[in-house]
Amino acid sequence: DLPAPPTFLFSAELDSGATFSMLEMLGVDLARILHGEQTFRYFGSVVAGDVVTVRSRISDIYEKKGGALQFVVKDSEVVNQRGEKVAELRAVIVVRN
Repeated sequence: DLPAPPTFLFSAELDSGATFSMLEMLGVDLARILHGEQTFRYFGSVVAGDVVTVRSRISDIYEKKGGALQFVVKDSEVVNQRGEKVAELRAVIVVRN
C-alpha cells in the first residue's frame, strides 16, 4: 500500500472548497485571511485507494488586539471507507479586520 503524505488530508479538505464555503457563510472576506496554525492527530494510516470523508465544524471564534484580528478555529474529523476515524485536524484561520 502506498501511504498518503502526512499533510494530504489538509490538502484534500482545502481542495474540496468546504473551508472557504464555511468562511463565506460567516461573512468573512477571503482576501483578509491568513493561515495561522494547523495541527494533525493520526489514529490510522491513509493509503492510495482509500476513500475518506472529512466532517468539519467551527469550534471557536475569538478576537485579539481590540478586534483587529479575529481567529476562527475549525476542527475536522476524518473517517475512511470502513467508518474508522483515521485523523483529527485543527486549523486556526486569522482574519485581519
